[in-house]
Amino acid sequence: MFCPTTKVKARGFSFTEIMLAAMVLGLLVIYVFTLISESTRGTASAYQQYLAEQVAREPLEVFRFLGSIKVREHLNTGIADYKFNEWQKIEAVSAASGIERPEDATAFERKITVTPLAHKDMEAILVQVNVRPQRGSTGLDQLTRSTIIVNQP
Repeated sequence: MFCPTTKVKARGFSFTEIMLAAMVLGLLVIYVFTLISESTRGTASAYQQYLAEQVAREPLEVFRFLGSIKVREHLNTGIADYKFNEWQKIEAVSAASGIERPEDATAFERKITVTPLAHKDMEAILVQVNVRPQRGSTGLDQLTRSTIIVNQP
């Protein structure tokens, strides 16, 4: 039963409560966007590290396949477009070998150093590959990978 003399008190939110809720919601949104940004940055960094690893490992695998004798024969000339003892830009497609690389790999350059080794009756070569970004945009420092290739009888 409705009585017109009974006062019903309307209940709502105060301005302070609304501002406090907006501030908490704003802080949560900022936190979520920060997490997303850091995740994206970490993913990009891992991808650049992966590319640098692949650029460094490629000549090591090629030279392992060719063997130390073949590599030793070309110490002064290099093999295909793998030049020794000089920084080279990485091309998306190798002109000499036809090796295709991701377009992002062109952000790097590498230097291949080949050092002949001999111990008693064993001959080998030490292949060292240094990779660095051409531009400072990748955030990576220089990466070095190496291997020793021994003459097989």
